[in-house]
Amino acid sequence: MAAETPGATLDYSTRVPAPRAAGARSVGSLTIASALRALLALVALAGAILLVASTFATVVEIRVLTTSDIVGQDTQRSGGDLHGIALLPVAAFGALMLAGAVRGARPAMLALAATGLVALGLVAALDVPELHDAGRVALLYEDVSAGPAPGFAYEVAGGAALLLAGGGLFALATGHRWRRRVEDGRASKS
Repeated sequence: MAAETPGATLDYSTRVPAPRAAGARSVGSLTIASALRALLALVALAGAILLVASTFATVVEIRVLTTSDIVGQDTQRSGGDLHGIALLPVAAFGALMLAGAVRGARPAMLALAATGLVALGLVAALDVPELHDAGRVALLYEDVSAGPAPGFAYEVAGGAALLLAGGGLFALATGHRWRRRVEDGRASKS
C-alpha cells in the first residue's frame, strides 16, 4: 500500500507547482505582470518596425493649393531623403536591446528606453526643421505649403514606443524586486 505524498495529485505526479510572486494576480496561466511585459515587448517591436517604415515613408509633403501632384516637381520627401539611414541602425539596436530586455536584463531595458530617446532626438534635429520647408516649389508657385505626412507620425510613434516600452519594462522589473525585498523583510521580522 502506497502512502500518500503531500502535494501529490490524483495521478501521483511529483511536479511541484511553480511559485507565484507574492501579490501577483493570475489571469489564466499568466500573471498580470507577465502579460504587461509581453504587451510592452510588442510595443517595442512595433516601435522598431515603425522606425524602419518611416525611413521609406513620406515624411514631408509639399502642396500647391490642394494638390501635391505637380508635374516636374518632387513634392514628397521620405525619411531617407531627410535623415538617410540614421533610424535603421537605431531600430536594429532597439530590437537587440528588446531581446535582452525580454530576458530580464535591466541594463538592456534602460538601453531600449535610451534608444527611443535617440530616435526622437534624431527626428527633432534632422526632420522637424524640414517639415515646413517647401524648397524649390515655393520659388515657382504661390500658395505653397509643406507639412508632415504619415512618415513623420511613424518616426515619432516609433521613438515614443521604444522609450515607453524600455521605461515600462524597467519599472516592472524594479518594482518586482522592490516588492520582493519588502516581503522578505516582513517575513524575517515574523
